[in-house]
Amino acid sequence: MQLKLAFVGFGNVARAFARMLDERRAILAEQYDINWRATAIATGNHGCILASNIDLNEAVASVERGENLTTLKDDLPAANSLEVIERCDADIIFETSPLNAEDGEPAVSHIRGALARGINVVTANKGPVAFAYRELKSMADERNVSFRFEGTVMDGAPIFNLAEYCLPAARVKGFYGVLNSTTNLILTEMERGRPFDDALKIAQSMGVAEANADYDIDGWDAAVKAVAIANVLMNADLRPKDVHPTGIRNITIDDLKEAAREGFAIRLVARAETTSAGLAIKVAPERAPMASAIASVRGTSNVLVLETDLMGELAIFENDPGVEQTAYALLSDMIRIQEIIGTARERP
Repeated sequence: MQLKLAFVGFGNVARAFARMLDERRAILAEQYDINWRATAIATGNHGCILASNIDLNEAVASVERGENLTTLKDDLPAANSLEVIERCDADIIFETSPLNAEDGEPAVSHIRGALARGINVVTANKGPVAFAYRELKSMADERNVSFRFEGTVMDGAPIFNLAEYCLPAARVKGFYGVLNSTTNLILTEMERGRPFDDALKIAQSMGVAEANADYDIDGWDAAVKAVAIANVLMNADLRPKDVHPTGIRNITIDDLKEAAREGFAIRLVARAETTSAGLAIKVAPERAPMASAIASVRGTSNVLVLETDLMGELAIFENDPGVEQTAYALLSDMIRIQEIIGTARERP
């Protein structure tokens, strides 16, 4: 099966995915009957192009040299990402633009425009799932296309695929976990005796934290992820503003040492549970027993524990994730879409 692929956003994740596509080309063809070609790329800083067959290796190299994609031969320029979505010839659009934690834009509009054209969408941007999941899922269902987003939470760990494909007839009643790598790394370094500011600098030097890491430190990244999980797995219709997170700014080395003496570790925990008043999401530092799943994750590692009615608690661990794991999520979603398209074509 030939798949025509378009990219809206061509940052680190999309470029890692492009390299993965090239490296796995033979496996995709032989094992999954997938042949592919790129037909459009939209970027914020390196131009937007349309073509019948873009050389992805050349596109990756051009962007990493700081060049404009419009210098590539045989490609037609486009004014912006919305024009690319409107004009591109694509079976799947991969939306990997940066997160806007205020309203999820422009990613929500990107996905809305693609679905309106009947194009399958894969995104690694958690904003659309946190701000507009029901609308976008409804659009996809009405047009018999897919809206997939495995890379939005815990990179490539199969959270949403696990629930969709491996837990039939089971209900997710709640969840809790450590979902933010920056804060977990900072707390781990503080456990080793490093002051908060020094621990933050380590996270920044590793590329885990941004120069302005307030969004992570104050718990908003974990809150957006928790809302995304609740919207998908618990049929919620929440927004990040419905959560009032407490971050880790007030945690001290003495707090961590005292917790350790008493057999606990302090972690920033996102927690969702069903109460008599409805679904409640909380993001705040918690003391977790050293033997627990929460306390066991250190550094940039994450964990999510799903609380189900038929399978009890299921924990998903992700150790020291990187950009490759998020790129893999795009690949796995693409393969799922190919399977869905193939099944639909086989129906009489």
